[in-house]
Amino acid sequence: MSNPTNTQVLDVLTRVLKGSVLQPGDENYEKGNNSYFSAFENEVKPSYIVKPGSVSQVQELVRALHPHLVSGGCQIAVRGGGHTPFAGSANIQDGVTVDMRDLKGISLNQDKSIVEIHVGETWETVYRELEKHGLTVPGARSGRIGVAGFVLGGGLSMFSPRTGFSCDSVVEFEVVLASGELAVANAEENSDLWAALKGGLNNFGILTSFKMKTFKSADIWGGLTFYMSENMFDTFSQLIRSACDFVYNEEDRDAYGIFSIGYGFGHQAVTCVMYHTQGKVNPPSLQRFTSLDNQIKEMCTLRTSTHYGFTEELSNFSSNGKRQYWTSITIHPDVSLMEAFHKKWQDMISAIENAQGLTFSFGFHPITKAMLESSAAAGNNSMAIPTSDGPLFVVLINPGWDAAEDDERVFAAVDDFVQGLRKLASEKGMLHRYIFPNYAHGTDDTIAGYGEDSVLKLKKTSAKYDPEGIFQRGVPGGFKLAGRKG
Repeated sequence: MSNPTNTQVLDVLTRVLKGSVLQPGDENYEKGNNSYFSAFENEVKPSYIVKPGSVSQVQELVRALHPHLVSGGCQIAVRGGGHTPFAGSANIQDGVTVDMRDLKGISLNQDKSIVEIHVGETWETVYRELEKHGLTVPGARSGRIGVAGFVLGGGLSMFSPRTGFSCDSVVEFEVVLASGELAVANAEENSDLWAALKGGLNNFGILTSFKMKTFKSADIWGGLTFYMSENMFDTFSQLIRSACDFVYNEEDRDAYGIFSIGYGFGHQAVTCVMYHTQGKVNPPSLQRFTSLDNQIKEMCTLRTSTHYGFTEELSNFSSNGKRQYWTSITIHPDVSLMEAFHKKWQDMISAIENAQGLTFSFGFHPITKAMLESSAAAGNNSMAIPTSDGPLFVVLINPGWDAAEDDERVFAAVDDFVQGLRKLASEKGMLHRYIFPNYAHGTDDTIAGYGEDSVLKLKKTSAKYDPEGIFQRGVPGGFKLAGRKG
């Protein structure tokens, strides 16, 4: 990384931010830099943190830093909620971290069909505000997540069977380009940029706000069900058999589920997160899960609540600052393959369970054919997954632990585990090219997973709106169009 400690860069930052430049040793620097989701991001130390308070300040900052970014004398990171866990995703060693959390605002248009959301918000604040108007949007399933990286990575929602990826409901983006120009991108204006930003991550500019379609917020029925027994293999197998039946055969587009097994504090539990977004209590579409044996009734949270209420529940299952990350692959649903995955997971847990404070979630998140149909109907996005490829499961591998001395062996064990999953799925013809960006690790070749045609379109769009490649070289965090970083 380039070290921008020269007086020219500091002078630029001080002039644009009116003296409000945070440096190591400042109380607010330490507070801000230690507020990421993962310890790995907290341990990255930028030379400066700046917090623009307006879109015009973002524009001025980009213009002023432009020559330093072009020359390589300075690199920047752009931070929203800071939820992506791998080091360097939204922070930069010895660089300038642009913290966008002060750009707040949630406003409805006149007929309340569209909401404009500024990038400093979280989904919690969005849902809470919209609920006052009897409305919601298909955002994150956990309310504590920031809005910007989520939509730029595509996003999955409990409403996805009806609305597609969360980014498919974005009707307009407002983004500061490498030139400092403020561009509006929608279906009529800069439509190529609009399509690229839907899953194209931070490759085209600094997002400042976006507009999403709203819909009526109805009661939702659902929650979490936990299953435990002396034979956890059978317990998980009964869930994945039901999950595969659900994604292949269920026609109820208001039913949604997430299927996982987890480890923590020496114990394991199988979990089903399920929702009926039209509020039907224990509907036939979800009875394949509610009727399973070995439920822990005392831990069941099935109830009628609101979108905001359910996303707050999932928020409580994670916290900031832990040594935690995730990685992912995508597969075609297959019971025997998923049972083989489970055996490998058990072997890995046995090898690392003495890592201090180890927790480990291993889950399957559906991309149904109905979801891909809804996505296609909404217009182009960067992921470019054909409807015929569905259904799919996004496989989430999510370890967490406490001690830095366990880093090397946990990373090595998880890497071996993931490579084993890829090999198993590939041998059965069940591995899909797609890697869900919101769950990808920094070494994943995520953009390549969009397919050659989509990658070519993204590169063409980048050359048009960022001809000097500032957001490829000057903003190295995340997943770049040239491919994996290592």
